Amino acid sequence: MKKISFLALALTLTLISQSQDKIFRKNGKTVEAKILEIGSSEIKYKEFNNPDGPIYVLETDRVSKIVFENGTSKTFLEDIKDPERYAGQRMKGIKFDFLGPLLGYTQISFEKSTGVGKGYEISVGVIGAGKNSRLEYYDNDFRSVKRDQFGGFASFGYKFGKLPDFVLFGKTRFSHVMQGTYLKPILYVGHYKENRIMWKANSTYEIGEQNVTFGALQIELGKQWVFNDKFLLDIYTGLGYGVDNKKDSYEYSDGYYDNTAAYNYANARLGRSPGLSATFAIKLGLLLK
Repeated sequence: MKKISFLALALTLTLISQSQDKIFRKNGKTVEAKILEIGSSEIKYKEFNNPDGPIYVLETDRVSKIVFENGTSKTFLEDIKDPERYAGQRMKGIKFDFLGPLLGYTQISFEKSTGVGKGYEISVGVIGAGKNSRLEYYDNDFRSVKRDQFGGFASFGYKFGKLPDFVLFGKTRFSHVMQGTYLKPILYVGHYKENRIMWKANSTYEIGEQNVTFGALQIELGKQWVFNDKFLLDIYTGLGYGVDNKKDSYEYSDGYYDNTAAYNYANARLGRSPGLSATFAIKLGLLLK
């Protein structure tokens, strides 16, 4: 008889433990509850041990998973990845390098989202469509000559983005599919010509022209914001490897030149070629239908 009573008590406790919903929060806490309602931005529930108590509200971005009394579960990460959440949003954009003209070039980029957290970007640049800087040297007096750069470059990169940010305006909602932090492997190739200063054996200077071909393979880390499904702001920096045949502005009589760094407009090479390659840019853009 005692065994039967013990088994009955164990079965009762098992049924009670299985009749509760469990909310697993991202802070590591587990809430034993009775779920009343699950919306797109919040969950309404009562504490399991106090069914006549108040109704609590918890934002969905604070929850990693819910396990219901029947054993089924719901994870909110799947909701974030669901393409239907971003249906109707513009998935393409064209961007302009804001700082480029001040640095001697103009760069236009086209970006397309291929899914939640991924997409590609293609850019073309015209070297010379911007500020024409000057080279300064001393030849019995201080002199300068225009750099007169002219050429172009192109790049292709594929974005791996963090899942789109949550935006809080009283309630939690999903943001734009093209917004968020991203990592972008990217390849640059380009060619241009520009003036340089050559120092000769008789301590005189000559103005010469050099043709430069360059390339770089980098990883860029950035953050992109979308405003009103119309405007883009993209800020990023990158580091990788670059190679080019650019010579320093000064060349000595024996043909030796100091090649410790080079500015190739699309990127900056640090150290002798091949060497480290770095980029930084701020892009402004418009989303396209």
